Amino acid sequence: MTLHPPSGYRLQTPVVVRSPNWLGDAVMALPAVRNLRTFLPPGARLDVAVPAKLAALWDACPFVDHVLEMDEPKKIPLVAELLQEGEYQTAVLLPNSLRVAAEAFSAGIPHTVAYPGHARRWLISQLVEPAPFNALHPHQKYYYLDLIEALGAPADASCPDLVLPADFQAPDLPGDAPLLVLCPGAEYGPAKRWPAERFSEVANHMRDRHGARVVVAGAKGDADVAAQVAAEVEGAVNLTGRTSLEEFMRLLAMARVVVGNDSGSMHLASALGTPVVGIFGSTEPRLTGPIGPPERARVLRHHVSCSPCFLRECPLDFACMDSIASNQVLAAVEELWATTPAGGTRPPHRFRRARRPYSARRKAPGPSRKIYRA
Repeated sequence: MTLHPPSGYRLQTPVVVRSPNWLGDAVMALPAVRNLRTFLPPGARLDVAVPAKLAALWDACPFVDHVLEMDEPKKIPLVAELLQEGEYQTAVLLPNSLRVAAEAFSAGIPHTVAYPGHARRWLISQLVEPAPFNALHPHQKYYYLDLIEALGAPADASCPDLVLPADFQAPDLPGDAPLLVLCPGAEYGPAKRWPAERFSEVANHMRDRHGARVVVAGAKGDADVAAQVAAEVEGAVNLTGRTSLEEFMRLLAMARVVVGNDSGSMHLASALGTPVVGIFGSTEPRLTGPIGPPERARVLRHHVSCSPCFLRECPLDFACMDSIASNQVLAAVEELWATTPAGGTRPPHRFRRARRPYSARRKAPGPSRKIYRA
């Protein structure tokens, strides 16, 4: 089926979307892919190709038909072979890298839609020039939304509902008190991390006052800072680096409140509809703030003369983060805690049966997911 949008771009189905490679970026791309589904005619196939470590995110998207798990995403011939199986007529490329364009080109997909990106114009059949910076819509999600809108899709910036498959099992946790989940890491670097001892102070208060069960979670790279936090909170369970992404998503969905830095964990929790307190230092919340329901998000940021610097490590006095006191974060947690049901935020009907990945026939029996590491 061929579509001829008013924009002049040619779009043939079935369509595959190449997901961003990082968890936070993939979450911020969700509204754009949902809008593409809205634009496509009923029955048209819309699949997503994604590194296997992030496949669970797209498995939770009811607007995606199949999820192609790339076990070795840096090997172009293997990715091209996987894409060829889908017999796609159009590929929409969200990442800007040359490698991603080479994947679709090597797979022989007739139509590719993408921004020029990095030295890859000659590989893209339908280029979309990035829109000028819009101060009214500075958020990263609009970068993806503008690409899809150029095709004629609606301009809906809201976060779509995620629906967790029934086989997304929760980690085994003791007790049944409400959960406070702490995500003290940030893959980008220490300039994005609020001090570990302050996470512990917030957790101890919530445990003592409300009887909260405290869980520290995140990717394997967050293990050191997570261990510091957990060591100062009696009874805390440290699951950092020990969960699959499916388990991590279920954990976040069960939480009464999640506290984290500007990270993939924060973005994921917000997209799941869980109340989130996001703490920003070297980055800018107008660009990468949580995209979930605004009434369930509180952002704390202390602006200083050098912020946002977007550096991995602070070369000065770390004033942007050090100036955010524990009692400020605690006040935000208390506010959200008081307005959230004790059993978490996910009603039972929001869970559904599992969907097999499109490439499942190529996989050996056994667990299909890796431990969440990014």
